[in-house]
Amino acid sequence: MLGLVLKDLLCLKKSALKMVVILGLYIVIFSSSNNLAFLCAMIIMISTMFILNTFAYDEMSKWDYYALSLPVTKKQIVLSKYLLTVLFDFIGILITLLLYLIKRQLNFEAALSICALAAIALTMAAILLPLLYKLGTQKARIWMIMIFLLPTAAAILLGNLGFHLTAGMPSECTIGLLVMSSLPVALLLYAGSYLLSYKVFLGKEI
Repeated sequence: MLGLVLKDLLCLKKSALKMVVILGLYIVIFSSSNNLAFLCAMIIMISTMFILNTFAYDEMSKWDYYALSLPVTKKQIVLSKYLLTVLFDFIGILITLLLYLIKRQLNFEAALSICALAAIALTMAAILLPLLYKLGTQKARIWMIMIFLLPTAAAILLGNLGFHLTAGMPSECTIGLLVMSSLPVALLLYAGSYLLSYKVFLGKEI
């Protein structure tokens, strides 16, 4: 199974350079400002989206047909994608941690931000991966845009129509507990997503 992960990493060598350049541009543009949280969010999002490229390469090369002729199971093929996604997210989190250290802004609030970003990245991946297995890369991209843009559009629309929250903001302690609990919840969602993707891939006739 580690061989499957290594295969994807080798396939990403060319596109990885482009992504590194993009990340470098974001870091240069935003590191001089005080918008470090936005920069870190972009890094996490880009690192999560790396998995899309591996699926695209697999589709172009008809990899699944070849992979199933090897001594690997469908479960191992799916699990390798989930492990690779975790690896990408971990690298993104390490980069954000390094940025906070460089900017000397690593405190409790920054730790909560990193925790929240990790939970968001896992949740994004938990939604994206089953869609990739079910619909393929092109259709999955469209659904991902709809899934993440619709809540934002709905919030903006409600705000324009005059709907506002009347309840007071929760305390900092409550917010901290909610953020810290979001990561275990995201991990559970990610595990459930793996089972769903495996079920979808198992039902495919290849």
